[in-house]
Amino acid sequence: MNNSERIWGSLAANEVDVVTYLPCNKMNALMYHKPADMTVWDITKESAGLGLCFGRSLGHKRSAMMIQNTGLGNLVTELYTLQKLYQVGLPIFVSWRGYFQEPIEAQIIFGGKVEDLLNAIDVEYKILAKAEDLDNIDAEVAACFAQNKVKVFLMSPELWEQNSADYHDFGSPALQPVNVDVPAYSGAPSVTRHGAIGQIMPTVAAGDIVLSQIGFPSKEVYNTDDRDTNFYMLGALGAAVNVGIGLAMAVPERHVYIVDGDGSMFFNPNQMFDLAALKPDNLTLICLDNGSWGSTGNQPTLSSKGFNLSGIAQAIGISSRVMTDNAEQMQQALRDKKQFVHYFINAGNDKVGGEIPLTALSIKQRFMAAIAD
Repeated sequence: MNNSERIWGSLAANEVDVVTYLPCNKMNALMYHKPADMTVWDITKESAGLGLCFGRSLGHKRSAMMIQNTGLGNLVTELYTLQKLYQVGLPIFVSWRGYFQEPIEAQIIFGGKVEDLLNAIDVEYKILAKAEDLDNIDAEVAACFAQNKVKVFLMSPELWEQNSADYHDFGSPALQPVNVDVPAYSGAPSVTRHGAIGQIMPTVAAGDIVLSQIGFPSKEVYNTDDRDTNFYMLGALGAAVNVGIGLAMAVPERHVYIVDGDGSMFFNPNQMFDLAALKPDNLTLICLDNGSWGSTGNQPTLSSKGFNLSGIAQAIGISSRVMTDNAEQMQQALRDKKQFVHYFINAGNDKVGGEIPLTALSIKQRFMAAIAD
C-alpha cells in the first residue's frame, strides 16, 4: 500500500464518504489513487468546502477536505464560526507548498508561515513528510471526530513516490446556452423581514428543516417560531447556502429551507453556483431581498442599484424559481418546494424580540437529536 492509499484508507476506515476538493498539482498522486467508492465534490473556494462539510456533519455524516496550504488563509473566519464554534470534527489534508523544493517565490513566502498561522489560530496540525509519519493516521483521523476538533495534515511533496500530472481528463469549455428573461422590480413590498418570516414559518411542515443566516434572520426566526428542527447560524456570513446544501444531501428524506438575504448572496455569489451545480432537490433558498445590509444598519446592497439576483439564478441554471412580493405566491412557492424563492421585502429589523439564548453547541446538539428521530 503506497502513501496515497494509506491516506484514503484512513478516511474510509473512519466512515468518511465525501471529500471536498480544490485542485493542487502537488496532490495529483493522491487524487490518482482515490477509491471508486469515495465521492469528491469539486469546490470553487475553500470556505465553500467548509460549509458543505459542516452541513453534512449536521446530518450525521463525516467528511474531509483536501486543499492547498495557501487556501488556509481563505477560510479562517468560516473555520472559527462553523467547525470551531459549534465543535465539529474535520480532518483537512493540505498540500504544503513553499516547504520542499518549491520553485515559486509566491508560494515560499506563505509556505514558510503556515505553521505560525495554525498556531496563532489554535488549530492542531501534523506534518506528513515521510512514510512513517502515516503510521498512526487512522487513529489521528478518528480523533478528529471523537474529539470534535479540526486537524490539518500538512502533506509535503516528499510524501509522494511519484507525481501524476494527468490523473483525470482535462477540463474544456462546454457551455449550455443561456437565455435570460427576468422582469425588473420597482414595486412596494408589504412586509419587513420579520413579517416575511411570520409568513414563512407556518408554511414549513413540522418535520422539515429551517436554516437561517446570521444576525437578524436567525434572531427573528427564533423569536417567531423556535423549533428543534431550526438551525441558527451564528457566524460565517455567506455560508448558509453551502451549509444547507451539505445538510440537504445528507438527509434527503427531509426538506431544507434556507432563510437568507440579498446581502449574503452578493457577499458570496459562489454559493449560488454551488446550488446550481449540486442541485439538491430537497432544498429551497428563500432570498429575502430588501436591498439592504439588514444586520449592519440597512445600508444599500447591489440590489438597490439594479442587480437582479433572479437574473443571476436563471443565468447559472437554477430553473426552479419564483420572484414576487406577494405573500400568497411566496407561500405557494414554498409548498411547491421551488429551489430559489426571491421575495421582496422592506428594510427594517424587529425591535422587540431578544437575542437567541442558546449556545452554538446547544443549537447543534438539539438540532442533530431532532433530525435523528
